[in-house]
Amino acid sequence: MTELTTTAYETLLADYLAFWNEPDAAVRATIADRTFTPDVSYVDPQAEVSGRAALSDLVGAVHQQLPGMRFTPAELVDGHHDVLRFGWNLGPEGAEDLIVGADVAVLAAEGRMSHVVGFLDRVPQT
Repeated sequence: MTELTTTAYETLLADYLAFWNEPDAAVRATIADRTFTPDVSYVDPQAEVSGRAALSDLVGAVHQQLPGMRFTPAELVDGHHDVLRFGWNLGPEGAEDLIVGADVAVLAAEGRMSHVVGFLDRVPQT
């Protein structure tokens, strides 16, 4: 794989967060085409899915469960070889973030994400 530049990592992260923030499944599918390999796998402490459609369905469920919440990038964006790691925040627009996490993505040769592992660093206590 060709080493991606910091700008390329930031662009990929922007597309990833746009995917998670998009409520419309058809628009998510367009974003997914440029962001993920067809067989992408995703795992976090609460979910495990394979394929773009399953990942999109997961995002749709998050929108239903947490309406009005938005993912924003944290300061951490780092990568080398075929691995990208980045932090993110989740909260209502214009208010304090309620959930903070970080993901690590393995990139395929063409620079799209093929496997993503999510970590939750701060979640509300219920």
